[in-house]
Amino acid sequence: MFSQHLARLRDRHPWDLMTGVVGDGGLGSERRAPLPIYVVDDDLSVRESLSVLLETLGFEALPYSSGSELLADERRGDAGCLIVDQHMPGMDGLETLAALRREGLATPAILITGRLDPAIAARAASLGVIGVLEKPFQTTRLIELVDASLDRSR
Repeated sequence: MFSQHLARLRDRHPWDLMTGVVGDGGLGSERRAPLPIYVVDDDLSVRESLSVLLETLGFEALPYSSGSELLADERRGDAGCLIVDQHMPGMDGLETLAALRREGLATPAILITGRLDPAIAARAASLGVIGVLEKPFQTTRLIELVDASLDRSR
């Protein structure tokens, strides 16, 4: 699927990237791009690099520096996918996802972590996390998980 995103990106006019319109070029074939992807990480360089990567592939990415910042945003239920770091000051990634689940939001999520252990993986699975990636992770694997997440959110 990663190669499909790159092919779509190459075939699209720059105006499409700015407007979020996706289509095969035929009249009446246009549709809106998928829901935005929320990137939650306390590390500015990670937030920025993930956001740039996602936007380069034609997704809308919204960065958040903490779980509490995401929870304070009224748009938190509008995401097509969440990419959440586990190890953040204050509220960690799993606590953030648990709070969203208590609100009834079942947005597909990907958990990223610098230190993966079985307890984190088990808790992530219990919260419906679609995948756990240990840093540094392969970009292609992240995009595969984003694709799978967006398929679930449709």
